[in-house]
Amino acid sequence: MQKKSNYEHFAIRKNNKFLNIIFICILTTSLCVFQVAAEITYSKSEISQQNGKIITGNIVDIYGDPIIGANIIEMGTSNGTITDINGVFSLDVASDAVVQITYIGYHSQNVNTSGNTSFNITLIEDAQSLEEVVVVGYGTQRKESLTGAVSSINVEETLGSRPISDVGRGLQGSTPGLSVIIPSGEVGSDPLIKIRGQIGSFEGGSQPLILLDNVEIPSIQIVNPNDIESISILKDAASASIYGAKGAFGVVLITTKKGANQDRVDVQYSNNFAWQNISKKMEMGMLDAMEYSILSMERVGASVAGAFWQITRESYEKSKDWHSTYGSMGPDQEMVYGRDWYVDANNRKLGLRTYDPYDYMIREWTPTMTHNLSVNGRSGKTNFNVGLGYLHQTGLMKPAKHDDFTRYNGTIRLSTEVSKYVTLRAGAIYSNRDKRYPYITNSTTADPWLYLYRWGPVQPMGTENGDPIRSPASEARQANTANQENKYFNVNVGALVNLTDNWTVDFDFTNANETYINNRLGTRYTALNSWGGAIPLNDESGNRIYVNDQGQSVPSTTQGALPGYQLSLTEYTGHGANPDHIYRNVLNGVTNTLNIFTTYNLNLKQDHAFKFMLGMNRVTYDGKNNWSQQTDLADITNPQFGKAVGTMTSGGNTYWDAQLGYFGRINYALKNRYLLEGSLRYDGSSKFPSRLWWRFFPSVSAGWMITEEPWMEWIQPTVSWMKIRGSWGVIGDQSVPSGLYSPSMTTTQTMWLDGTAKTVAVGTPSAITRDITWQDLENANLGLDLRFFNNALGVTFDAFRRDTKNMIVPGEGVSLTFGAGAPKGNFGSMRTEGWDLSVDYKHTFDNGLGISLMGTMSDAVTTILKYGDTQSVDGWYEGKRYGEIWGYRTDRLYQESDFVLDANGNPERIVLTANESAKYAGITANKLSDSNGVYQAFLQNSSNFFFGPGDVKFVDLNGDGEIDAGSRLIDDHGDLEIIGNSTPRFEYGLRLGADWYGVDASVFLQGIGSRQVWGVGFLSTPGFHASDGAMPQTIAGDFWRPDRTDAFYPAPYNMAGSNSGNNMQVQSKYLLDMSYLRIKNITVGYSFPPSVINKVMINQLRVYLSLENFFTFDNLRGLPIDPEVISGYSMFNNTNYNSGRTGVGTPTFKSGSVGLQINF
Repeated sequence: MQKKSNYEHFAIRKNNKFLNIIFICILTTSLCVFQVAAEITYSKSEISQQNGKIITGNIVDIYGDPIIGANIIEMGTSNGTITDINGVFSLDVASDAVVQITYIGYHSQNVNTSGNTSFNITLIEDAQSLEEVVVVGYGTQRKESLTGAVSSINVEETLGSRPISDVGRGLQGSTPGLSVIIPSGEVGSDPLIKIRGQIGSFEGGSQPLILLDNVEIPSIQIVNPNDIESISILKDAASASIYGAKGAFGVVLITTKKGANQDRVDVQYSNNFAWQNISKKMEMGMLDAMEYSILSMERVGASVAGAFWQITRESYEKSKDWHSTYGSMGPDQEMVYGRDWYVDANNRKLGLRTYDPYDYMIREWTPTMTHNLSVNGRSGKTNFNVGLGYLHQTGLMKPAKHDDFTRYNGTIRLSTEVSKYVTLRAGAIYSNRDKRYPYITNSTTADPWLYLYRWGPVQPMGTENGDPIRSPASEARQANTANQENKYFNVNVGALVNLTDNWTVDFDFTNANETYINNRLGTRYTALNSWGGAIPLNDESGNRIYVNDQGQSVPSTTQGALPGYQLSLTEYTGHGANPDHIYRNVLNGVTNTLNIFTTYNLNLKQDHAFKFMLGMNRVTYDGKNNWSQQTDLADITNPQFGKAVGTMTSGGNTYWDAQLGYFGRINYALKNRYLLEGSLRYDGSSKFPSRLWWRFFPSVSAGWMITEEPWMEWIQPTVSWMKIRGSWGVIGDQSVPSGLYSPSMTTTQTMWLDGTAKTVAVGTPSAITRDITWQDLENANLGLDLRFFNNALGVTFDAFRRDTKNMIVPGEGVSLTFGAGAPKGNFGSMRTEGWDLSVDYKHTFDNGLGISLMGTMSDAVTTILKYGDTQSVDGWYEGKRYGEIWGYRTDRLYQESDFVLDANGNPERIVLTANESAKYAGITANKLSDSNGVYQAFLQNSSNFFFGPGDVKFVDLNGDGEIDAGSRLIDDHGDLEIIGNSTPRFEYGLRLGADWYGVDASVFLQGIGSRQVWGVGFLSTPGFHASDGAMPQTIAGDFWRPDRTDAFYPAPYNMAGSNSGNNMQVQSKYLLDMSYLRIKNITVGYSFPPSVINKVMINQLRVYLSLENFFTFDNLRGLPIDPEVISGYSMFNNTNYNSGRTGVGTPTFKSGSVGLQINF
């Protein structure tokens, strides 16, 4: 368990002091002073009769700071006192008294006074109690008073000591209901964050609102984890509706550190040095893949496999000899003609040597470092915090000139109490993020990571005769560097006005400026043309060179001599072709955020506590961008616009939107037992036409503190407290495109009229539904909070339902002659239901050993309630679960015994009659040996494919004697069934921690219990491009052969770029099981004892070792696919990246690190 930093200590103490003031100043002073005085007087007389004594002491925290208002009670009596402003106390007690020391946010401590009268006592922070104050919308609440679904994250335990580049990655698995997916290892990319489900509607987004100090930020990458004081996740409408339409899918509230509350200055420095490597072994097929390719060709009567480099049965046998002789060769060994490849009599390039792309493209154990410096303190009535951060992370692409991500962060916060009525504050945040990467191509549907897995094992990489061979590695090495730079700067001013002791007004204004710059510097590639034909190898005199099987030059008469060939060195990028250009795009956006709200606290007769809040929130955004591109670079080593001579194109746009909201909230507590909260927001959004600008969003929640009931005293302290809560609310969704509400027409130029002159043309306006309105998200939540054994064990459970009403979907009944797609309107609805569970436990043993546990699990299922009248299993029919996958149930692989064999041992081929198949008579098939066997003629989707030994046998689910999909309708789907779902289910996390005399250790596990994907591409689909030969060893080494009948994958067949059909019908057997368990983090640290480090003016010194993502357990049978992958998604293209193929993005990585944390 890691220790709190000085600043966090003071920040928390600030909240604790506020509670203390309420308890001590109001309750103790106003209600108890006379009673205590009387009791003390009585105690003195009683003690004097028992020959008592006076004890004195000083109570401090672990940093040596005095604790003001700590309670000291003589156990067994009502005799007690509190510490003064210096943490000092004095008390008359019995000679053998035991006193108990208590203070909010700290573990209580019992002290035996026998034989001593002077004491120095250090209280230890109680982490559970520290979480009692939770940040919510425009304020804070005690955790026990919450009625909405709000999770508060322990920042130090979750983000501290971890080699992570951003907050989002650190939050994965930390909070139930918060889904964080890391789809690739691209440095500088944002994780995907969702709250309670993966989708809220088919139009617009489903991302939560991320607020930094109540200001929306464009990327969670902006935030330096070291600057964070607290993170709250608002998951239901009762907690999030105060933010209006932007909070429709939940809110992530991040607050930064503000300063200290005592006259002192604290300096904190931390660093982390990490080394990262690919997280999952990338083992591609070599010889086995060659065998697969040639068998797939021979199956259909062909004899050659491959594209630019080919394989024949002869070359495959020679390649086996090559591997017996040489084993393998790495990038440092050049390709040699005669030894590694040859040209046959048909002028085909045939490869013998195999190339492992990992050796050429992956840089191992790349470095990353972070440095953070924080200075915070207080001088008089002014407190301040200054934070600086630096991150440099190196990517995994080995041949790139630059593949890295750098971030600079700076924050400053000032607050000064001008008078007891007015406190002024100001601050600024700066973030500069720069991602550099090799600009290999402008295509995001086929980048180097796709081509890494595109070609077979004989496609060469590296060099020949010192010249580079065309490959993804050669292009990455020659490519110039592109960069994406994001600069963010905001300035904040605010004031808190205390009109009375219980009435405040808070004003806050933030101006945020974001600049995005994308520079793409292209080039033209020169390399040996491995994609083209070979040319004769001649000597300087023009005479043909002959070589032997070792590539050595020999006389032409030598036995086995081969006429020499070579690859031609050429500049294969045409002038002006991709990527021969220079491109620049600049976007500047300005966001102004104004928050004004007033809060009034009212207590009536001690039993009735009210809190009223009224406020307004205004957010405006104005953005402009322009881009330019010019082709045909005159200087490919130093691309500049002034040195490009080709076509110049440019463009730009202007963006703006605004939101204005008025809100109010009332909190009521009766005897701190019955809790009620209601809020209302009147929201206006510029995304809609004027008639739809404004909407009311109400919410209400209630809670019942059952353990506060007198009749529940018997259950304590086994059950320390128990609360039931429920909430309901409605929020509108403004994330949908504005074009759905108002028609627009595009403009362009055309020469259609006379074929020469360009004329302005206006496109057809989009069809819209005139009465279209907001989508509404109606949320309901029921929760239970429990704490056991004096708050040591906690359980929180929530069940929720979110209905998307008036969901925008296409209309029905539109004629094909309409000329456009059906206009969309509020015709649909969907429902997301699920639950969240969290369990935590903390305990400190008498020997000083502290242990902690935090477990989370959540699930969410989204169901279509209404989407037209479609009944197709491929459509959005009523009752369909989002992400469901329909397919066939796999029985097994056919064996030779399942077929009638001819004299040559081959299956006998027949034309089906009505006796064999009533529905598919006339189709050719291999004859089954079982006269009652079911033919799969419907699934033979290629003219040269016939189910035979080693192919997939499916189950006749409906028993009609045919294997087919019926009409693919709900009431007629043949043998199809729901075989899986691509939505992550049962997301969980588990953190275990321990500390003992300065040594701390923690283990964090995270995973997904259920998720299935029907893969597409080389890495997941057997035979996807068998002709080209690229496939994982998992497939290449485990396909059916007559001598390997227990294989997992079917007999080889070339699917020619398809992921469905023939053997690869969507089915249960080859559905990818993407569930996984990751040991997300292991950390071991040591904090030096204060008695040692205080001598050198150091308050805290901790060193640690940490492993991140080091161990992953999945069910993918060794396929080189990360289980978190989302096909088609990356930071460069979020819909069709690398043509949507599974697993062919930037590999994810694991890392090991060492770090230092020091406080002065």
